[in-house]
Amino acid sequence: MRTARAVLVAIAGLLVSAAAQAHPHIWIQEVVRVVAKDGKYTHVEIEWRFDPFSSEIEIPLIDENKDGKFSAKETKVLADEMMPELKKYGYLTWLNTGSKDFRPPQRPAFSARIDDPASFIPPEWDRSAGDNADMPMPANKRATQPDPPRKKGPRNLVYVMRFALPEPTKMFSIVTYDPEDFMRLEIDKASIPAGCTLSKNPAHKTEFVRGYPVFADIVTCQLP
Repeated sequence: MRTARAVLVAIAGLLVSAAAQAHPHIWIQEVVRVVAKDGKYTHVEIEWRFDPFSSEIEIPLIDENKDGKFSAKETKVLADEMMPELKKYGYLTWLNTGSKDFRPPQRPAFSARIDDPASFIPPEWDRSAGDNADMPMPANKRATQPDPPRKKGPRNLVYVMRFALPEPTKMFSIVTYDPEDFMRLEIDKASIPAGCTLSKNPAHKTEFVRGYPVFADIVTCQLP
């Protein structure tokens, strides 16, 4: 199976230059879920819903038998390819259970699926912005404009990663973002778990153009 190229390009940090404004090439809606036991959090789960355009590039590479869903074998092959790459970049995730941010210490449990019809459709944006800046993006790294969503309607590629916290805790925070802003990850505000709040984290940002930072979403959870 061919690797999911768009995501691998993103996490490899191949974005080199930007135009007058920061525009992602891939847009992801992130859902955060929590797992608690005996009054303390034990795990946090994040779900990435890729925009329909990116999904139509990725899904055919994963769904080898073209049946519109991922088999256990297809998901395992994807995990075996993607998890080592994502690990190199800390799964683009920072956790905090006290005073200092840290990368997830263990490989997460991973699953993937296709949401059909799409559960996430982002606003219109220019996927190729930045490719023709004063320092142009190399041709083999430019974001191509894919075909419009299939006639049957848009769908999403979805990754689900469940991280074990280092130890049970009553409080933690999670930040997930791509420092290059090749992938724009934004939290689904409608799905914030009970006991959790959403804000912007000034410590984690991308700033293609000085003075125009894009700050990462942070979800902070607290149990009584």
